Amino acid sequence: MLERLILDVDKALDAEVYLAALSLMLTLPDICAKAKYGDSLGNKKRYTKWYNEYIGQYEKSPQEKDDITMPYLSGEVIYQLRCNVLHQGTPNIDSEKIDEESCKIDHFTLITQSKNEFELYSDFASYDDYMKPVREYKVNIRRLWLVMRTSVLAYYRDNKDKFNFFQCSIVEM
Repeated sequence: MLERLILDVDKALDAEVYLAALSLMLTLPDICAKAKYGDSLGNKKRYTKWYNEYIGQYEKSPQEKDDITMPYLSGEVIYQLRCNVLHQGTPNIDSEKIDEESCKIDHFTLITQSKNEFELYSDFASYDDYMKPVREYKVNIRRLWLVMRTSVLAYYRDNKDKFNFFQCSIVEM
């Protein structure tokens, strides 16, 4: 079932249906977190914990200077995006609901981009404290998907036995 969901995100991106792809891709860490932690943690805690362990820790900037920490796609940020996209239909980040100071993003932008030959896509993070601190993050949906797809698929393939909670069948006619 999980592989089917991954293929559906691929198809949505191929069709350049970006918000539908984003909506579905943001549910995949939910599924993996349920497989890993079951119902022992609250949804937010298990989502952010799984995401940070398998994806978020690699999103941090490797070069920090002068105690300035650049914003990055932490589990909290992605969970916020997930909640807002799925429950409100808005790709907003509510910085008041983010605990990690560096990820209290003031300006958040989604980048949609057609597929390119080499599948190279980039995000953009900035921090400006000229008058008051302003953190900005621009996420390319395709880059996020490449990272998420790789991590989710690897976790699934290594832990298929933990995904036994899928009890529905899909019949194609």
